[in-house]
Amino acid sequence: MDKLKFIRSTPKDTGSPGYDPRDLLKLYIYGYFYQVRSSRKLARECKCNVEVMWLLGKLYPDFRTISDFRKDNKDSITKVFKEFNKFCMGLKLFSKSYISIDGCKFKAVNAKDNNFTLNKLDDRIKRLDEHITLYMAELDSCDQEEGRKLSRDELEHKLNACKERKVRYEAYRTALEGSNEKQISLTDPDARLMKANEGFCVGYNVQTAVDADSHMIAGFQVTNRPTDHGQMTSVATDVKKDYGVNILEATADKGYECPANHAEALASGIVPNVIQRDGSCIEQVEFEYIENAITDEQKASTNPEDLKACLQAGVIPDAYNGILTDMETVEVKKRALPTFDSAVLNMTSEQMRAKALEGFFVRDAERNLVYCPQGKILRQKSIKRNGNIRYCNKLACKKCKCKCTISKFKEADFSKDDLIKAISTHRREDASNDGNANLKPPRTTVVKKVVRYVLHLDQKKMDNHKCLSEHPFGTIKRAFGDYYFLLKGFAKVGAEMGLFCLSYNIRRAINLKSVPALVAALR
Repeated sequence: MDKLKFIRSTPKDTGSPGYDPRDLLKLYIYGYFYQVRSSRKLARECKCNVEVMWLLGKLYPDFRTISDFRKDNKDSITKVFKEFNKFCMGLKLFSKSYISIDGCKFKAVNAKDNNFTLNKLDDRIKRLDEHITLYMAELDSCDQEEGRKLSRDELEHKLNACKERKVRYEAYRTALEGSNEKQISLTDPDARLMKANEGFCVGYNVQTAVDADSHMIAGFQVTNRPTDHGQMTSVATDVKKDYGVNILEATADKGYECPANHAEALASGIVPNVIQRDGSCIEQVEFEYIENAITDEQKASTNPEDLKACLQAGVIPDAYNGILTDMETVEVKKRALPTFDSAVLNMTSEQMRAKALEGFFVRDAERNLVYCPQGKILRQKSIKRNGNIRYCNKLACKKCKCKCTISKFKEADFSKDDLIKAISTHRREDASNDGNANLKPPRTTVVKKVVRYVLHLDQKKMDNHKCLSEHPFGTIKRAFGDYYFLLKGFAKVGAEMGLFCLSYNIRRAINLKSVPALVAALR
């Protein structure tokens, strides 16, 4: 317990000693094993459940003591999960052949009404302005009409409430525009709105790595990114370190398809077998070419630094023989734009909106928003794989009859240097006569030297992906009922997820080895 840095693991010489952290940890493991997670319910179990009485030696900790233990030892609880995995590795329960990675959404302690995006705030503020205008008009005519439904005091109360909410929403919008965040959550600041199977929810996207043979969870990461795109390398690197292997193979579904992230994985000693959208068994990966003399020692090494040096120099490491083939060094031409467009940067917000009404999408780079040809504001939705920023406003476009874009979902894509675009569906006849109509900056071409390889994917491992990753998630969310978190914040949620995975791995180990065998191994 001292090694895991549990608080009060060693009692002080003076004063009354607190509860032994071993007892409270046993209580939490028992509780999560039998789907009792609340600190109040655990406190009740200590007095009513005979098994818990025996386990704790008839100790009756208060619910606040139980709750504070989980809160104060969040990092140590996460380490317990890794320590149990090491114990299972000693029993050869982890094959270490390859892992399957997937993500799953878990609900956070945050209602959707307490989560705001910039588009949502714009819509709320607009509606509040309409209500304020309406209430002001009713107050002006209040003394002239009789038999009104609302009195003057009631109208003033509603008007003040709208103004107060508007001030609060404007403060949220200012805070979001001043940061790099796309949304804000009031109850759990780290939770984000994301799409799950049952619809949209405010929660976390948990990435897990599952061992191929035992179906035990080898590692996990709690993220608040709404998609799995580009998250494979981070999870696999942690598991590779825990496994203590030189090269680790991993498989994942189409959501992880990201050539840049796969190149990073190969440089870290991870072979990414990611299912391709076209169903092929090969993938092209690309590295920036850096001329370097590679020695035989570097070529035979599995050190990540040596692997990366070989791949960037156009040399296939010995560890990737048969996995990487068809190396070629090519020069690619990429279009680059100047860092600014002075014609748009010198405009005020009103001038940008006025220019947009002429039939353009105008991007305000400082505030990170786009004015559409109808004068509405589009907010950033996502960043595409090619680096372009996608802007949209579903609330504004839903009732708009103007076909400003040819996109099915009414979205506008800008590169980080684009500031103005003409509408896609038609051209204005007077555009050629307007000197300010064509505000696009001149394009320049940059020549870059890269190294390309053909990555051969293992079809059998990719076919087994769904059988591996869905097993733990189905057990945790459906059999255990642990589809939501009780705690808030990355650190505390990580500790709770550690308890989820620990309880699952204990059940899995019991099924594989039996309780007497595990007890004998512990002794």
